[in-house]
Amino acid sequence: MSTPSMPPSRYLEATPEYGQPLTEAPGLVRVVARNPGPMTYHGTNTWLIEAEHGWIVVDPGPEDPHHQQAVLDACAGKIHTILVTHSHHDHEAGAQSLARLAEAPLYGGSHGQNPDTLILPGISLVRTPGHTMDHVCVDAGDGRLLSGDHIMGWSTSVILRAPHGSMSAYLASLKETRARNDRTLFSAHGPPITEPESFISGLLKSRLNKIAQTLSALTPAPQPENQLLATLYRNLPQNLSRAAAEMLGSMLEELEARGEAIHEGAGWRRK
Repeated sequence: MSTPSMPPSRYLEATPEYGQPLTEAPGLVRVVARNPGPMTYHGTNTWLIEAEHGWIVVDPGPEDPHHQQAVLDACAGKIHTILVTHSHHDHEAGAQSLARLAEAPLYGGSHGQNPDTLILPGISLVRTPGHTMDHVCVDAGDGRLLSGDHIMGWSTSVILRAPHGSMSAYLASLKETRARNDRTLFSAHGPPITEPESFISGLLKSRLNKIAQTLSALTPAPQPENQLLATLYRNLPQNLSRAAAEMLGSMLEELEARGEAIHEGAGWRRK
């Protein structure tokens, strides 16, 4: 009898061909932007959902004319609606330019219309606050969820401290997403996640473990955040220090909300 394979802890892929439409499922295409980096993996996935009256574009990506033209070409110029999952530069910087080129309405992010007013046959929005408080995922039907930065296969999401993000909201959103029983998650960076339930369970476990480690690092005397950062994130690359500081802040706020940590003076201590 063969042993069942374990679900992957990460979903990785070779660098996709930039600017080329990649069909990931019937009526669902991605075009990868050329904006690789420590926070974006190979680049931002701009997702294209085929609809009756044209394509729905999710996360237009950076302000890059070559990428915008590639998206227009992949849609044969027939873009019906543009949606931004959340107000981060790598998702929305090119949104206004693409909206003008396509003469299409823009929803979400910093510059779009309120996504709550968006009604389109075949898709629905799922509010998933945490990474940012305005984050939404897109239910594309047939068990397919475009998960933005809420859930990514290649890396864990950075949870911003209040008021921009919330660890408490993120943990709740993860549990709600797991309960949906989607068949596949299509994130904004990296390849599709084909075993969502077990992957999300792993994410939850990892988050809760890191929060527990943060609590263990606290002492009866207040410690400044930079000291806690050095304890919890050893050998951290410089280009990830800001992200780690945000994560630490969101975990400390979560512990404070639970009544297990106190922000006192310039530092944090165990209650």
